[in-house]
Amino acid sequence: MKRRFQFKMLPIAATILTLSLATACGNAGSTKDAPKGSTAPTATTASKDPVKVTLWTPMNPNAKAVVKSLNELPMVKEWAKKTNVTFDFQHSSGNTPQDDIQQYGVMVASNNLPDSMLWNWNGVQGGTSKMFKDGTIIKLNDLIEKNAPNLKKILDTNPQIAKQIKADNGDIYAMPHLKVGQYGQYKTFSGMVIRQDWLDELGLKSPETIDEWETVLKAFKEKKGAIPFTLNKSYPMSFADFAGAYGVTGMSTIANAGSFYIDNGKVKFGPTQPEFKQYLTTMQKWYKEGLIDPDFASNDSKTMDAKVTSGKAGAFYGFIGGSIGTYTPALQKTDPKAKLSAVQYPVLKKGDEPKFVQASWEYDNVGTVITSANKHAAETVKALDYLYSEEGAMLKNFGIEGQTYTKVDGQPKYTDLILKNPDNLPIGQAMAKYFIANYGFSGLDDDRYNDQYYQLPAQKDAVKLYAKYANNAYKVMLPPVVLSTDEAKESAKILNDVSTLLTEQITKIVMGAAKVEDYDKTVEQVKKMNMDRAVEIYQAATDRYNKR
Repeated sequence: MKRRFQFKMLPIAATILTLSLATACGNAGSTKDAPKGSTAPTATTASKDPVKVTLWTPMNPNAKAVVKSLNELPMVKEWAKKTNVTFDFQHSSGNTPQDDIQQYGVMVASNNLPDSMLWNWNGVQGGTSKMFKDGTIIKLNDLIEKNAPNLKKILDTNPQIAKQIKADNGDIYAMPHLKVGQYGQYKTFSGMVIRQDWLDELGLKSPETIDEWETVLKAFKEKKGAIPFTLNKSYPMSFADFAGAYGVTGMSTIANAGSFYIDNGKVKFGPTQPEFKQYLTTMQKWYKEGLIDPDFASNDSKTMDAKVTSGKAGAFYGFIGGSIGTYTPALQKTDPKAKLSAVQYPVLKKGDEPKFVQASWEYDNVGTVITSANKHAAETVKALDYLYSEEGAMLKNFGIEGQTYTKVDGQPKYTDLILKNPDNLPIGQAMAKYFIANYGFSGLDDDRYNDQYYQLPAQKDAVKLYAKYANNAYKVMLPPVVLSTDEAKESAKILNDVSTLLTEQITKIVMGAAKVEDYDKTVEQVKKMNMDRAVEIYQAATDRYNKR
Protein backbone atom coordinates (compact mmCIF):
# COMPACT_ATOMS: atom_id res chain seq x y z
CA MET A 1 0.00 0.00 0.00
CA LYS A 2 1.11 3.56 -0.51
CA ARG A 3 0.11 6.95 0.62
CA ARG A 4 -2.01 9.12 -1.62
CA PHE A 5 -1.73 12.90 -0.78
CA GLN A 6 0.66 13.61 2.06
CA PHE A 7 2.48 16.57 3.46
CA LYS A 8 5.94 15.26 2.51
CA MET A 9 8.47 15.94 -0.23
CA LEU A 10 10.34 13.91 -2.85
CA PRO A 11 13.47 14.80 -4.81
CA ILE A 12 11.56 15.27 -8.04
CA ALA A 13 14.41 15.51 -10.52
CA ALA A 14 15.60 12.04 -9.63
CA THR A 15 12.66 10.33 -11.31
CA ILE A 16 10.60 10.70 -14.45
CA LEU A 17 7.49 9.29 -12.88
CA THR A 18 6.17 8.27 -9.48
CA LEU A 19 4.44 4.91 -9.64
CA SER A 20 1.45 4.66 -7.32
CA LEU A 21 -0.93 2.07 -8.65
CA ALA A 22 -0.21 -0.22 -5.70
CA THR A 23 -2.44 1.75 -3.36
CA ALA A 24 -5.92 2.63 -2.64
CA CYS A 25 -6.89 6.30 -2.30
CA GLY A 26 -9.35 8.42 -0.37
CA ASN A 27 -11.73 11.14 -1.53
CA ALA A 28 -12.23 14.76 -0.80
CA GLY A 29 -15.34 14.90 1.30
CA SER A 30 -18.88 15.65 0.25
CA THR A 31 -19.84 14.74 -3.29
CA LYS A 32 -23.04 14.02 -5.12
CA ASP A 33 -23.91 10.46 -5.99
CA ALA A 34 -22.46 8.77 -9.02
CA PRO A 35 -24.94 7.92 -11.78
CA LYS A 36 -27.14 4.95 -11.04
CA GLY A 37 -28.72 2.55 -13.40
CA SER A 38 -26.88 3.85 -16.46
CA THR A 39 -24.59 1.51 -18.33
CA ALA A 40 -22.72 1.72 -21.57
CA PRO A 41 -24.41 -0.06 -24.48
CA THR A 42 -23.03 -3.46 -25.36
CA ALA A 43 -21.88 -2.28 -28.78
CA THR A 44 -19.42 0.45 -29.68
CA THR A 45 -20.42 3.61 -31.48
CA ALA A 46 -18.26 3.18 -34.55
CA SER A 47 -18.63 -0.52 -35.29
CA LYS A 48 -20.54 -3.64 -34.24
CA ASP A 49 -17.47 -5.73 -34.93
CA PRO A 50 -15.30 -6.55 -31.90
CA VAL A 51 -12.55 -4.02 -31.32
CA LYS A 52 -9.14 -4.81 -29.84
CA VAL A 53 -7.22 -2.07 -28.04
CA THR A 54 -3.80 -2.35 -26.44
CA LEU A 55 -3.43 -0.90 -22.94
CA TRP A 56 -0.01 -0.56 -21.30
CA THR A 57 0.17 -0.44 -17.51
CA PRO A 58 2.61 -1.66 -14.88
CA MET A 59 1.37 -4.66 -12.93
CA ASN A 60 0.10 -4.16 -9.41
CA PRO A 61 2.12 -6.34 -6.97
CA ASN A 62 -0.96 -8.24 -5.81
CA ALA A 63 -1.90 -9.06 -9.39
CA LYS A 64 1.68 -9.86 -10.33
CA ALA A 65 1.76 -12.51 -7.62
CA VAL A 66 -1.14 -14.48 -9.09
CA VAL A 67 -1.46 -13.77 -12.84
CA LYS A 68 0.90 -13.13 -15.74
CA SER A 69 -1.36 -10.50 -17.27
CA LEU A 70 -4.60 -8.69 -16.47
CA ASN A 71 -5.90 -10.38 -19.62
CA GLU A 72 -6.44 -13.45 -17.42
CA LEU A 73 -8.91 -11.77 -15.08
CA PRO A 74 -12.53 -13.02 -15.39
CA MET A 75 -13.62 -9.41 -14.79
CA VAL A 76 -11.61 -8.23 -17.82
CA LYS A 77 -13.12 -10.95 -20.02
CA GLU A 78 -16.63 -10.04 -18.88
CA TRP A 79 -15.89 -6.36 -19.48
CA ALA A 80 -15.04 -7.21 -23.10
CA LYS A 81 -18.38 -9.01 -23.51
CA LYS A 82 -20.29 -6.05 -22.12
CA THR A 83 -18.60 -3.43 -24.30
CA ASN A 84 -17.54 -5.33 -27.43
CA VAL A 85 -14.04 -3.97 -26.83
CA THR A 86 -11.17 -6.19 -25.77
CA PHE A 87 -8.31 -4.53 -23.92
CA ASP A 88 -5.08 -6.37 -24.64
CA PHE A 89 -2.96 -5.56 -21.62
CA GLN A 90 0.75 -4.99 -22.00
CA HIS A 91 2.92 -4.91 -18.89
CA SER A 92 6.44 -3.89 -18.03
CA SER A 93 8.82 -6.85 -17.76
CA GLY A 94 10.66 -5.12 -14.92
CA ASN A 95 10.61 -6.11 -11.29
CA THR A 96 10.86 -2.65 -9.75
CA PRO A 97 9.22 0.75 -10.25
CA GLN A 98 12.54 1.96 -11.64
CA ASP A 99 12.39 -0.78 -14.30
CA ASP A 100 8.87 0.31 -15.19
CA ILE A 101 9.97 3.93 -15.45
CA GLN A 102 12.82 3.00 -17.76
CA GLN A 103 10.63 0.90 -20.04
CA TYR A 104 7.97 3.61 -20.17
CA GLY A 105 10.61 6.14 -21.19
CA VAL A 106 11.98 3.89 -23.93
CA MET A 107 8.49 3.21 -25.26
CA VAL A 108 7.61 6.90 -25.51
CA ALA A 109 11.01 7.96 -26.84
CA SER A 110 10.88 5.35 -29.60
CA ASN A 111 7.31 6.36 -30.47
CA ASN A 112 6.35 2.70 -30.21
CA LEU A 113 3.08 3.54 -28.55
CA PRO A 114 0.23 1.28 -27.42
CA ASP A 115 -3.34 2.45 -27.98
CA SER A 116 -3.71 3.54 -24.37
CA MET A 117 -1.70 3.77 -21.16
CA LEU A 118 -2.75 3.69 -17.51
CA TRP A 119 -0.52 5.03 -14.77
CA ASN A 120 -0.19 7.74 -12.15
CA TRP A 121 0.75 10.76 -14.28
CA ASN A 122 1.47 13.10 -11.37
CA GLY A 123 5.24 12.71 -11.61
CA VAL A 124 5.66 13.47 -15.31
CA GLN A 125 7.33 16.84 -15.79
CA GLY A 126 4.67 18.99 -17.37
CA GLY A 127 2.15 16.22 -16.77
CA THR A 128 -0.36 15.04 -19.32
CA SER A 129 -0.50 18.56 -20.75
CA LYS A 130 3.05 18.16 -22.00
CA MET A 131 2.29 14.65 -23.27
CA PHE A 132 -0.50 16.21 -25.34
CA LYS A 133 1.71 19.02 -26.63
CA ASP A 134 4.36 16.46 -27.57
CA GLY A 135 1.77 14.55 -29.60
CA THR A 136 1.94 11.44 -27.41
CA ILE A 137 -1.71 11.53 -26.33
CA ILE A 138 -4.97 13.13 -27.48
CA LYS A 139 -7.43 15.25 -25.52
CA LEU A 140 -10.71 13.65 -24.56
CA ASN A 141 -13.25 16.46 -24.09
CA ASP A 142 -15.27 15.83 -27.26
CA LEU A 143 -14.88 12.07 -26.98
CA ILE A 144 -16.27 12.14 -23.43
CA GLU A 145 -19.11 14.43 -24.50
CA LYS A 146 -20.17 12.01 -27.24
CA ASN A 147 -19.17 8.59 -25.89
CA ALA A 148 -18.99 8.67 -22.08
CA PRO A 149 -22.44 9.45 -20.64
CA ASN A 150 -21.62 7.95 -17.24
CA LEU A 151 -18.43 9.94 -16.70
CA LYS A 152 -20.06 13.04 -18.19
CA LYS A 153 -22.88 12.83 -15.64
CA ILE A 154 -20.36 12.61 -12.81
CA LEU A 155 -18.48 15.66 -14.08
CA ASP A 156 -21.67 17.64 -14.67
CA THR A 157 -23.00 16.96 -11.16
CA ASN A 158 -19.65 17.23 -9.36
CA PRO A 159 -17.88 20.39 -10.54
CA GLN A 160 -15.09 19.92 -7.98
CA ILE A 161 -14.17 16.62 -9.66
CA ALA A 162 -14.31 18.18 -13.11
CA LYS A 163 -11.94 20.83 -11.80
CA GLN A 164 -9.50 18.18 -10.61
CA ILE A 165 -9.29 16.21 -13.83
CA LYS A 166 -9.04 19.20 -16.18
CA ALA A 167 -5.86 20.96 -17.19
CA ASP A 168 -5.62 24.70 -16.54
CA ASN A 169 -6.93 25.36 -20.07
CA GLY A 170 -9.94 23.07 -19.58
CA ASP A 171 -8.60 20.08 -21.53
CA ILE A 172 -9.18 16.54 -20.25
CA TYR A 173 -6.46 14.02 -21.02
CA ALA A 174 -7.28 10.95 -18.93
CA MET A 175 -10.20 8.69 -18.07
CA PRO A 176 -9.76 9.03 -14.30
CA HIS A 177 -9.72 6.72 -11.32
CA LEU A 178 -12.34 8.24 -9.00
CA LYS A 179 -13.85 7.93 -5.57
CA VAL A 180 -17.24 9.59 -5.66
CA GLY A 181 -20.82 9.11 -4.50
CA GLN A 182 -22.32 7.19 -1.62
CA TYR A 183 -19.90 4.28 -2.04
CA GLY A 184 -16.78 6.41 -2.46
CA GLN A 185 -16.39 8.26 0.81
CA TYR A 186 -13.17 6.78 2.24
CA LYS A 187 -10.73 9.63 2.68
CA THR A 188 -7.51 8.04 3.84
CA PHE A 189 -5.94 4.66 4.39
CA SER A 190 -3.01 5.40 6.67
CA GLY A 191 -1.95 7.14 9.85
CA MET A 192 -0.45 6.59 13.29
CA VAL A 193 -0.77 3.07 14.75
CA ILE A 194 -0.17 2.00 18.35
CA ARG A 195 -0.13 -1.11 20.57
CA GLN A 196 -3.59 -0.85 22.09
CA ASP A 197 -3.02 -3.80 24.44
CA TRP A 198 -0.04 -1.97 25.96
CA LEU A 199 -2.15 1.14 26.49
CA ASP A 200 -4.78 -0.98 28.23
CA GLU A 201 -2.20 -2.82 30.33
CA LEU A 202 -0.59 0.44 31.48
CA GLY A 203 -3.89 2.20 32.09
CA LEU A 204 -3.23 4.81 29.42
CA LYS A 205 -5.61 6.42 26.98
CA SER A 206 -4.91 6.87 23.29
CA PRO A 207 -2.73 10.01 23.06
CA GLU A 208 -4.17 13.15 21.51
CA THR A 209 -1.71 15.91 22.39
CA ILE A 210 2.07 16.05 22.03
CA ASP A 211 2.40 15.89 25.83
CA GLU A 212 0.20 12.80 25.97
CA TRP A 213 2.24 11.20 23.19
CA GLU A 214 5.40 11.83 25.20
CA THR A 215 3.84 10.24 28.29
CA VAL A 216 2.81 7.15 26.34
CA LEU A 217 6.15 6.75 24.57
CA LYS A 218 8.03 7.05 27.86
CA ALA A 219 5.80 4.39 29.39
CA PHE A 220 6.47 2.06 26.45
CA LYS A 221 10.21 2.53 26.93
CA GLU A 222 10.36 2.31 30.69
CA LYS A 223 7.67 -0.27 31.42
CA LYS A 224 7.68 -2.41 28.29
CA GLY A 225 11.35 -2.10 27.35
CA ALA A 226 10.27 -1.33 23.81
CA ILE A 227 11.28 0.98 20.98
CA PRO A 228 8.53 3.55 21.56
CA PHE A 229 8.22 4.84 17.97
CA THR A 230 9.79 3.10 14.98
CA LEU A 231 9.98 3.81 11.25
CA ASN A 232 12.06 2.87 8.21
CA LYS A 233 14.26 4.60 5.67
CA SER A 234 11.56 4.39 3.00
CA TYR A 235 9.77 6.95 5.18
CA PRO A 236 12.86 8.41 6.86
CA MET A 237 10.91 11.03 8.73
CA SER A 238 7.53 9.47 9.36
CA PHE A 239 7.58 11.32 12.67
CA ALA A 240 7.06 14.42 10.49
CA ASP A 241 3.37 13.86 11.06
CA PHE A 242 3.96 15.28 14.54
CA ALA A 243 4.82 18.60 12.86
CA GLY A 244 1.15 19.19 12.16
CA ALA A 245 0.57 19.78 15.84
CA TYR A 246 2.72 22.90 15.50
CA GLY A 247 0.69 24.19 12.55
CA VAL A 248 3.10 23.35 9.74
CA THR A 249 3.80 20.54 7.34
CA GLY A 250 6.64 18.15 8.05
CA MET A 251 9.40 17.08 5.71
CA SER A 252 10.31 13.73 4.22
CA THR A 253 11.27 12.28 0.84
CA ILE A 254 8.18 10.38 -0.23
CA ALA A 255 5.67 12.64 -1.96
CA ASN A 256 5.99 15.35 -4.59
CA ALA A 257 5.96 18.86 -3.13
CA GLY A 258 4.09 17.63 -0.07
CA SER A 259 5.79 20.09 2.27
CA PHE A 260 3.82 22.95 0.72
CA TYR A 261 0.53 23.93 2.32
CA ILE A 262 -2.10 26.65 2.08
CA ASP A 263 -2.49 29.36 4.72
CA ASN A 264 -5.35 31.74 3.96
CA GLY A 265 -4.88 31.29 0.24
CA LYS A 266 -1.10 31.65 0.35
CA VAL A 267 1.28 28.80 -0.44
CA LYS A 268 3.86 28.20 2.28
CA PHE A 269 6.73 25.76 2.74
CA GLY A 270 6.54 24.07 6.14
CA PRO A 271 10.23 23.52 6.91
CA THR A 272 11.05 27.23 6.57
CA GLN A 273 8.33 28.42 8.95
CA PRO A 274 9.26 29.52 12.52
CA GLU A 275 7.04 26.84 14.07
CA PHE A 276 9.13 24.12 12.45
CA LYS A 277 11.91 24.75 14.98
CA GLN A 278 9.51 23.97 17.83
CA TYR A 279 8.76 20.65 16.20
CA LEU A 280 12.50 19.94 15.77
CA THR A 281 13.09 20.75 19.43
CA THR A 282 10.57 18.11 20.43
CA MET A 283 11.92 15.50 18.04
CA GLN A 284 15.49 16.04 19.24
CA LYS A 285 14.33 15.70 22.85
CA TRP A 286 12.43 12.51 22.08
CA TYR A 287 15.38 11.00 20.25
CA LYS A 288 17.76 11.86 23.11
CA GLU A 289 15.37 10.22 25.57
CA GLY A 290 15.14 7.07 23.45
CA LEU A 291 11.54 7.60 22.38
CA ILE A 292 12.35 7.39 18.64
CA ASP A 293 14.01 4.35 17.08
CA PRO A 294 17.77 5.09 17.05
CA ASP A 295 17.98 3.28 13.70
CA PHE A 296 15.22 5.29 12.04
CA ALA A 297 17.50 6.47 9.22
CA SER A 298 18.79 2.99 8.36
CA ASN A 299 15.88 0.60 8.99
CA ASP A 300 14.53 -0.99 5.82
CA SER A 301 10.96 -2.27 5.58
CA LYS A 302 11.95 -5.80 6.61
CA THR A 303 13.79 -4.51 9.67
CA MET A 304 10.82 -2.44 10.72
CA ASP A 305 8.42 -5.31 10.06
CA ALA A 306 10.53 -7.54 12.30
CA LYS A 307 10.60 -4.97 15.10
CA VAL A 308 6.82 -4.57 15.04
CA THR A 309 5.86 -8.22 14.63
CA SER A 310 8.31 -9.36 17.33
CA GLY A 311 6.71 -6.99 19.82
CA LYS A 312 9.70 -4.66 20.08
CA ALA A 313 7.91 -1.50 18.90
CA GLY A 314 5.02 0.42 20.39
CA ALA A 315 3.94 2.89 17.71
CA PHE A 316 4.61 3.71 14.06
CA TYR A 317 3.16 5.19 10.91
CA GLY A 318 1.21 2.51 9.03
CA PHE A 319 -1.65 1.45 6.81
CA ILE A 320 -5.06 0.04 7.60
CA GLY A 321 -4.60 -2.93 5.32
CA GLY A 322 -0.86 -3.44 4.97
CA SER A 323 0.03 -2.70 8.61
CA ILE A 324 -2.88 -3.29 11.00
CA GLY A 325 -4.17 -6.13 8.82
CA THR A 326 -0.74 -7.74 8.38
CA TYR A 327 0.98 -7.09 11.69
CA THR A 328 -1.92 -8.07 13.95
CA PRO A 329 -2.10 -11.79 13.01
CA ALA A 330 1.70 -11.96 12.99
CA LEU A 331 1.85 -10.52 16.51
CA GLN A 332 -0.89 -12.79 17.76
CA LYS A 333 1.00 -15.93 16.74
CA THR A 334 3.24 -15.41 19.76
CA ASP A 335 1.08 -13.02 21.80
CA PRO A 336 -2.64 -13.79 21.42
CA LYS A 337 -3.56 -10.66 23.39
CA ALA A 338 -1.69 -8.29 21.10
CA LYS A 339 -3.83 -5.53 19.59
CA LEU A 340 -3.11 -2.62 17.28
CA SER A 341 -5.27 0.45 16.89
CA ALA A 342 -5.27 3.68 14.94
CA VAL A 343 -4.30 6.90 16.73
CA GLN A 344 -5.52 10.39 15.93
CA TYR A 345 -3.08 12.96 14.58
CA PRO A 346 -1.60 14.99 17.45
CA VAL A 347 -2.39 18.55 18.51
CA LEU A 348 -0.75 20.86 21.05
CA LYS A 349 -3.85 21.78 23.05
CA LYS A 350 -6.45 19.34 24.28
CA GLY A 351 -9.68 19.77 22.35
CA ASP A 352 -8.10 21.24 19.22
CA GLU A 353 -8.84 19.53 15.93
CA PRO A 354 -5.90 18.34 13.82
CA LYS A 355 -5.64 19.87 10.36
CA PHE A 356 -2.52 18.34 8.85
CA VAL A 357 -3.95 14.86 8.46
CA GLN A 358 -3.71 12.39 5.60
CA ALA A 359 -6.39 12.85 2.94
CA SER A 360 -6.87 12.45 -0.79
CA TRP A 361 -8.77 14.16 -3.54
CA GLU A 362 -11.47 12.33 -5.48
CA TYR A 363 -9.03 12.05 -8.39
CA ASP A 364 -5.58 10.70 -7.55
CA ASN A 365 -3.93 11.34 -10.96
CA VAL A 366 -4.30 7.69 -11.93
CA GLY A 367 -6.05 7.39 -15.26
CA THR A 368 -6.02 6.01 -18.78
CA VAL A 369 -4.69 8.24 -21.55
CA ILE A 370 -5.35 7.53 -25.22
CA THR A 371 -2.33 7.79 -27.45
CA SER A 372 -2.08 9.27 -30.91
CA ALA A 373 -1.60 5.72 -32.23
CA ASN A 374 -5.13 4.70 -31.25
CA LYS A 375 -7.42 4.11 -34.27
CA HIS A 376 -10.44 3.32 -32.09
CA ALA A 377 -10.50 6.29 -29.73
CA ALA A 378 -14.31 6.52 -29.55
CA GLU A 379 -14.67 2.81 -28.82
CA THR A 380 -11.92 3.00 -26.20
CA VAL A 381 -13.59 5.86 -24.37
CA LYS A 382 -16.97 4.16 -24.50
CA ALA A 383 -15.59 0.92 -23.11
CA LEU A 384 -13.80 2.72 -20.28
CA ASP A 385 -16.97 4.70 -19.56
CA TYR A 386 -18.71 1.45 -18.68
CA LEU A 387 -16.59 1.35 -15.50
CA TYR A 388 -18.27 4.59 -14.32
CA SER A 389 -21.72 3.05 -14.53
CA GLU A 390 -23.36 1.25 -11.62
CA GLU A 391 -23.11 -2.10 -13.39
CA GLY A 392 -19.52 -1.52 -14.54
CA ALA A 393 -18.36 -0.34 -11.12
CA MET A 394 -19.83 -3.50 -9.59
CA LEU A 395 -17.89 -5.61 -12.08
CA LYS A 396 -14.67 -3.70 -11.44
CA ASN A 397 -14.90 -3.83 -7.64
CA PHE A 398 -16.58 -7.18 -7.01
CA GLY A 399 -16.16 -9.29 -10.12
CA ILE A 400 -18.79 -11.64 -11.48
CA GLU A 401 -21.94 -12.26 -9.45
CA GLY A 402 -22.20 -15.86 -8.34
CA GLN A 403 -18.46 -16.40 -8.68
CA THR A 404 -16.72 -13.81 -6.50
CA TYR A 405 -19.73 -12.16 -4.86
CA THR A 406 -23.41 -12.60 -4.10
CA LYS A 407 -26.09 -10.13 -3.08
CA VAL A 408 -27.15 -10.22 0.58
CA ASP A 409 -29.95 -7.82 1.49
CA GLY A 410 -29.14 -5.98 -1.72
CA GLN A 411 -25.48 -5.52 -0.83
CA PRO A 412 -22.52 -7.24 -2.54
CA LYS A 413 -20.75 -9.79 -0.35
CA TYR A 414 -17.61 -11.59 -1.39
CA THR A 415 -17.76 -15.36 -1.63
CA ASP A 416 -15.30 -17.72 0.04
CA LEU A 417 -13.33 -17.69 -3.22
CA ILE A 418 -12.15 -14.29 -1.98
CA LEU A 419 -12.57 -14.33 1.80
CA LYS A 420 -11.47 -17.94 2.37
CA ASN A 421 -9.56 -18.67 -0.79
CA PRO A 422 -9.11 -22.42 -1.38
CA ASP A 423 -5.50 -21.80 -2.46
CA ASN A 424 -4.91 -19.85 0.76
CA LEU A 425 -4.34 -16.61 -1.13
CA PRO A 426 -4.44 -13.45 0.99
CA ILE A 427 -7.59 -11.42 0.37
CA GLY A 428 -5.71 -8.79 -1.64
CA GLN A 429 -4.22 -11.39 -3.98
CA ALA A 430 -7.50 -13.29 -4.27
CA MET A 431 -9.19 -10.07 -5.38
CA ALA A 432 -6.41 -9.34 -7.86
CA LYS A 433 -6.80 -12.79 -9.45
CA TYR A 434 -10.40 -12.13 -10.42
CA PHE A 435 -11.06 -8.38 -10.63
CA ILE A 436 -9.68 -4.87 -10.02
CA ALA A 437 -10.56 -3.40 -6.65
CA ASN A 438 -7.58 -2.70 -4.42
CA TYR A 439 -5.47 -0.52 -6.70
CA GLY A 440 -5.89 2.46 -9.00
CA PHE A 441 -7.67 1.93 -12.31
CA SER A 442 -10.02 3.98 -14.49
CA GLY A 443 -13.60 3.91 -13.23
CA LEU A 444 -15.24 4.20 -9.84
CA ASP A 445 -14.05 2.73 -6.56
CA ASP A 446 -16.61 1.20 -4.23
CA ASP A 447 -15.91 1.42 -0.51
CA ARG A 448 -18.01 -1.69 0.12
CA TYR A 449 -15.01 -3.74 -0.97
CA ASN A 450 -12.98 -2.19 1.85
CA ASP A 451 -15.73 -3.00 4.32
CA GLN A 452 -14.90 -6.66 3.64
CA TYR A 453 -11.21 -6.31 2.89
CA TYR A 454 -10.81 -4.81 6.34
CA GLN A 455 -11.81 -7.86 8.34
CA LEU A 456 -10.50 -6.89 11.78
CA PRO A 457 -12.52 -4.64 14.13
CA ALA A 458 -9.38 -2.52 14.58
CA GLN A 459 -9.29 -1.90 10.82
CA LYS A 460 -12.94 -0.86 10.69
CA ASP A 461 -12.37 1.48 13.64
CA ALA A 462 -9.28 2.92 11.93
CA VAL A 463 -11.32 3.89 8.87
CA LYS A 464 -13.62 6.00 11.02
CA LEU A 465 -10.88 7.51 13.16
CA TYR A 466 -8.61 8.53 10.28
CA ALA A 467 -11.58 10.04 8.44
CA LYS A 468 -12.89 12.02 11.43
CA TYR A 469 -10.91 15.18 10.69
CA ALA A 470 -10.05 14.54 7.05
CA ASN A 471 -12.19 17.44 5.87
CA ASN A 472 -9.91 19.78 7.83
CA ALA A 473 -7.07 18.77 5.54
CA TYR A 474 -8.73 20.35 2.52
CA LYS A 475 -8.36 23.76 4.14
CA VAL A 476 -4.57 23.46 4.15
CA MET A 477 -3.73 20.92 1.46
CA LEU A 478 -2.12 22.06 -1.74
CA PRO A 479 -4.70 21.37 -4.47
CA PRO A 480 -3.87 18.98 -7.35
CA VAL A 481 -2.08 21.64 -9.39
CA VAL A 482 -0.36 21.14 -12.73
CA LEU A 483 2.96 22.79 -13.49
CA SER A 484 4.03 23.88 -16.94
CA THR A 485 7.07 22.15 -18.43
CA ASP A 486 9.33 25.08 -17.57
CA GLU A 487 7.88 25.40 -14.08
CA ALA A 488 8.32 21.68 -13.47
CA LYS A 489 11.97 21.72 -14.54
CA GLU A 490 12.78 24.79 -12.47
CA SER A 491 10.99 23.66 -9.32
CA ALA A 492 12.34 20.11 -9.62
CA LYS A 493 15.91 21.38 -9.50
CA ILE A 494 15.18 23.59 -6.51
CA LEU A 495 13.25 20.97 -4.55
CA ASN A 496 15.74 18.24 -5.26
CA ASP A 497 18.60 20.33 -3.88
CA VAL A 498 16.53 21.58 -0.95
CA SER A 499 15.33 18.09 -0.08
CA THR A 500 18.88 16.75 0.01
CA LEU A 501 20.02 19.56 2.31
CA LEU A 502 17.01 19.37 4.64
CA THR A 503 17.12 15.60 4.96
CA GLU A 504 20.75 15.78 6.04
CA GLN A 505 20.37 18.71 8.41
CA ILE A 506 17.12 17.59 10.03
CA THR A 507 18.54 14.13 10.61
CA LYS A 508 21.59 15.67 12.31
CA ILE A 509 19.42 17.86 14.52
CA VAL A 510 17.10 15.04 15.55
CA MET A 511 20.06 12.82 16.38
CA GLY A 512 21.72 15.62 18.37
CA ALA A 513 24.69 16.03 16.02
CA ALA A 514 23.62 19.62 15.41
CA LYS A 515 21.83 22.22 17.53
CA VAL A 516 18.27 23.30 16.86
CA GLU A 517 19.57 26.87 16.79
CA ASP A 518 21.71 25.91 13.80
CA TYR A 519 18.53 25.38 11.79
CA ASP A 520 18.28 29.14 11.24
CA LYS A 521 21.40 28.88 9.07
CA THR A 522 19.83 25.97 7.21
CA VAL A 523 16.76 28.08 6.43
CA GLU A 524 19.05 30.81 5.13
CA GLN A 525 20.74 28.27 2.87
CA VAL A 526 17.38 27.04 1.65
CA LYS A 527 16.36 30.56 0.69
CA LYS A 528 19.66 31.06 -1.15
CA MET A 529 18.78 27.91 -3.11
CA ASN A 530 15.78 29.79 -4.57
CA MET A 531 13.14 28.22 -2.34
CA ASP A 532 11.07 31.41 -2.53
CA ARG A 533 10.96 30.92 -6.31
CA ALA A 534 9.59 27.40 -5.84
CA VAL A 535 6.88 28.83 -3.59
CA GLU A 536 6.07 31.38 -6.30
CA ILE A 537 5.73 28.60 -8.87
CA TYR A 538 3.31 26.66 -6.75
CA GLN A 539 1.40 29.81 -5.84
CA ALA A 540 0.92 30.57 -9.54
CA ALA A 541 -0.17 26.98 -10.21
CA THR A 542 -2.60 27.16 -7.29
CA ASP A 543 -4.05 30.43 -8.57
CA ARG A 544 -4.54 28.85 -12.01
CA TYR A 545 -6.21 25.83 -10.44
CA ASN A 546 -8.61 28.03 -8.49
CA LYS A 547 -9.63 29.76 -11.74
CA ARG A 548 -10.43 26.54 -13.58
